Amino acid sequence: MKKIKLSVLLFLLIIKASAQVENSKFNKFFENWKDENKPGVVGGVIKDGKIIFLKAFGSADVKNKKNNTIKTKFQVDDLAKQFTVLATLLLVEEGELSLEDDVRKYLPKLPKYKHQIKIKHLLNHSSGLHNLDPLKELLGIRPFDVFTQEDALKIIYTQKELNFIPGTQFSYLRSDTEVILLSEIIVKVSQKSFSEFTSERVFKPLGMLNTAFNNERKLLSNTAVSYRVGEETHNNPVNDLTLGATNLYTTGEDLAKWFQVYTSSTNPMYELVKKLDDFVVLDSGKRYNSSWGTMSYGRYFDHLERGLESIWQFGINAGYASNMFRFYTKNFVSFVLGNNNRYNGMPAMNMAYEELKEDFPKARIVDFKEIKTKKLSKKELQKFEGYYWKENNGLTRQIYLKNDTLRYKRLESNRETALVPLNDNKFQFVVNSDDEVIITFKDGSFSIKSGVGDASIYRKFTPVELTNSDLKKYLGFYYNEELGIGFELKIKDDKLIAKNFKNGDTTFYPITNNIFRSNTFMLSSITLERNGFYINTDGVSNLFFKKLN
Repeated sequence: MKKIKLSVLLFLLIIKASAQVENSKFNKFFENWKDENKPGVVGGVIKDGKIIFLKAFGSADVKNKKNNTIKTKFQVDDLAKQFTVLATLLLVEEGELSLEDDVRKYLPKLPKYKHQIKIKHLLNHSSGLHNLDPLKELLGIRPFDVFTQEDALKIIYTQKELNFIPGTQFSYLRSDTEVILLSEIIVKVSQKSFSEFTSERVFKPLGMLNTAFNNERKLLSNTAVSYRVGEETHNNPVNDLTLGATNLYTTGEDLAKWFQVYTSSTNPMYELVKKLDDFVVLDSGKRYNSSWGTMSYGRYFDHLERGLESIWQFGINAGYASNMFRFYTKNFVSFVLGNNNRYNGMPAMNMAYEELKEDFPKARIVDFKEIKTKKLSKKELQKFEGYYWKENNGLTRQIYLKNDTLRYKRLESNRETALVPLNDNKFQFVVNSDDEVIITFKDGSFSIKSGVGDASIYRKFTPVELTNSDLKKYLGFYYNEELGIGFELKIKDDKLIAKNFKNGDTTFYPITNNIFRSNTFMLSSITLERNGFYINTDGVSNLFFKKLN
């Protein structure tokens, strides 16, 4: 009889755990996703370790009329990184890995560089390895092309020179390279597939039984179909099939369990999970303070949201999107998973605004009436006008006066933002949010700082005007041996262009006589020399193309 009662109790607990958790005050944030004939989302809220909201909206499979549920699997893109790092830390804790190990001990195909890359450099996002994204563009790999783990490793292993000495700088914010290599090291050490190891040693102990890494085109059971939503709804399959940094599939139910671990000190993995909140650091101890926040081991971004300490991470891949906000001083988490190729951070944040409405010190939008500003004359404002550029990637900005207001313009996207003077040389961006973005002019340059992020420096320059005669010396074919690709530099409409059969025309605009920028990511800036040119863009430094004719 006792066994029967116990079985009934366990059954009831399972039913309760797998049921949606209603909370009517959050439903209003999901009005746009309620249509059962369109892709949708799952939203969740955890407070003080308890699930106070967990509900699914919209369709998981439009064709077969299958609705999303809290047990529907979604691909969560960058949210995968925390679990790859966790698996690595587990192996370190068990003595199977050392933070001081040379990465080549496990990945001998990685070239032997002048300076050793250690496990700690991969964990701390400071390896000096290239960001894959611009390299994929250079190779003509587009979002609709299948890109496998083997493809990624092939590119990584061709890098001849590091961007910088490991541990002295941070890699590009969104670079996946380090985490992809961590997944390969886990396979090497464990002698198991990455999916098998993480399922056995990470997800099962955490009770996340419907969570797994999968980089096959065939979907796991009960997975939401990935869609592209416009005037019509189309399938939008995942083509990036790499592992470690993406291709984790999980459910709203499992993700809620995961966030409960952060307030459950009795959980066997609690101490290890908390290490994901430790900040990545350089060998000097410096933290990675980005405009998104201070990066942690888990690739979260720690920042102030309306003055309240919070952690943010998001992912978007094909039709899948995910967002999570964790306000750790309030033991609060909100998250949203979706399959309609839409950024879904707002409903996740709106749930936080609703539940913590009394806890935010600052308003949702900067009130410039409350800020002490300084009136500057037209002449005082005009002295800041001109063009400015960032040397590491060629990004160029224009500062100009329009309707008595100084403006900041991004030339690659043609977007402008008004600036409000705070004093003689310091201005604040006019934004429709709580973000405080400050620009300070000094000695022919300006620094721009957003939130906790370190300031970026832009130097003033006078754009040069080059004639066709000036440009002729740069014409020819240029080849990069590492990637096995080349570009022809030609003149078109009095502009220097780069052309190959995969990428079409890229137009360049001169910054100096031999430094040019473009409006592309892959060729953000090039520096031309007598025997070739160097590419500098986000996450790739001094990639050399040799002139062949």
